Amino acid sequence: MKKPLLRQEKGMVLLLVLVVTALLSALLTEFAFSTLVDLRLVETYRDSTRSYYLARGGIRAGQMILREDQNHYDARNELWGQGVANFPVGDDGVITIDIEDLDGRLALNALVRGNNPEPVQRERLTRLFEHFDFDHPADMVAALIDWLDSDSEVYDQDGALGAESSYYLSLNPPYNARNGPMISLDELALVRGFTPEIVDQLRPHVSIYGSLRVNLNTATPEVIATLYFDDDRRIYLEEAEAIVAVRDLTPFETLADFQREFPGLWELFPTSSELTYSITFRSNYYRIRSQAWVNDGTRTVTAVVSKGDNKIHSLRVD
Repeated sequence: MKKPLLRQEKGMVLLLVLVVTALLSALLTEFAFSTLVDLRLVETYRDSTRSYYLARGGIRAGQMILREDQNHYDARNELWGQGVANFPVGDDGVITIDIEDLDGRLALNALVRGNNPEPVQRERLTRLFEHFDFDHPADMVAALIDWLDSDSEVYDQDGALGAESSYYLSLNPPYNARNGPMISLDELALVRGFTPEIVDQLRPHVSIYGSLRVNLNTATPEVIATLYFDDDRRIYLEEAEAIVAVRDLTPFETLADFQREFPGLWELFPTSSELTYSITFRSNYYRIRSQAWVNDGTRTVTAVVSKGDNKIHSLRVD
């Protein structure tokens, strides 16, 4: 009678050993998987960190490219305009550098000088908004004026009505008007009348940096078509596109080049002071975008720099 009981005890021991073995195998598998995940996270962090420093180096390389550009004009056919695409660095790094000229765009912060609207820039921006068939373009410019000026009085001239903090505080969530220069183009979406979709549509044509003078070698046709002074002296979009077609083949190096190619349009600027108030063929502000990859890690660094003093005005890491 004792032998069957002994067999049952041995069977229970064997079953227990099998259960313990299965549990240990599961724990070891889970531990191994967790260790592998941690290892991959560490490797990704390492590669992302290396990518960041590589991308920062790309910003520095872009500054050096701009600093070496010492001729008397700036155009996309120069070295800075070619950029660097998928350049190998070390054993496992790759970097891409893109440089954009910002002085070929309408400068939003130049809309207000001191605490007063700048009439020339107000008219240009109104024409640009009209070109895109935005609703109430004059009111959009007025709202932008109130966003930039430091007072609390609502701009109300020539039938255009702006918006001050009293309007923005009524929104949900509420916020105040900047009452000063914008620090990012994304901020434009906070201004009354400017939706994110409108801001994206305007990005190739406007900037928060620069002055009233626009680089004719890098401006879009839409921007060039805003540079006239009145309805009797205007540049139509077709003429602006003709300017772009010529300058893309042979950039304008001097005013004489523009006079020679477009003598009729030259007559739109009867005085040299009006011309120099409007256009230039050189630039100072550029956006450098540097993207780097190291294995599975990638980082992008974007900086706005001024070529004249080699200064970084803004820096963003993605």
